[in-house]
Amino acid sequence: MEVAHCAVQSSLNLRTSPPQAPRAGILQVPEWLGQARTRGLLSRLPEEVVSALVAQGHRVEYPAGAVALRWDDSPKAGFVLRGTLRAYIAVPDGGQVTTRYLAAGDMTGVFAPRQPQITRAVQALEPCELLFIDAVRMRELSLAMPQLAWALIEELTTVLHSTHKSLYVRSVGSVRQRVVCALLDRAAVAGGVSAGLHVPGTQQELANAVGSVREVVANVLQALKREGLVEIRRGALVIVEPEKLMAEGLRPLS
Repeated sequence: MEVAHCAVQSSLNLRTSPPQAPRAGILQVPEWLGQARTRGLLSRLPEEVVSALVAQGHRVEYPAGAVALRWDDSPKAGFVLRGTLRAYIAVPDGGQVTTRYLAAGDMTGVFAPRQPQITRAVQALEPCELLFIDAVRMRELSLAMPQLAWALIEELTTVLHSTHKSLYVRSVGSVRQRVVCALLDRAAVAGGVSAGLHVPGTQQELANAVGSVREVVANVLQALKREGLVEIRRGALVIVEPEKLMAEGLRPLS
């Protein structure tokens, strides 16, 4: 799948909404924050803090496949308003390793220049929308609002744990374990791991996520199908036995 870089906005028909500051004396959380307020950092903050946080942000819509946040972008925070994305690291041989999946309410971005300059990015898996807030603004509000600062610590700790888990599985897990964990992570942001859930994505996309090749991943999926854990559909997988899949994902890594 080709990756369309969002640095060229005209080719992707990106839609950007200008910042909207709340009216004087009125603390009002905009309706377009609805999904993002159901989970993640914004769900743990009171309305007055959320209103101050989003007042000078700007919203950008991305089509599926677009890179929503490149490794060389200026420091900023990004909140997912709708849609699902994946964070990944590009490796020298041209491959990619997915480190995290994101859904509405999740936060991404960076608050300082990235050192070392590892090629990292966030890619839209479906049409999505992000709210970007400049790093300077994030710093100002964090210094002025201890509640926001602590919520950021909690959020970044969660992100760090998720990234460490992904890299650990990628480093020492078998291909089967990597595929199962990637499938469960993708299912979690698609609505939760449950029987009958359709998890979108091609075998090539799954191979990119686990740092393997399509043929190897296809063999793993066929084995999972024979065992009755999943069904294989065009452009998607269907979870049949969620408990067995989750148990497999929790097994000690070999």
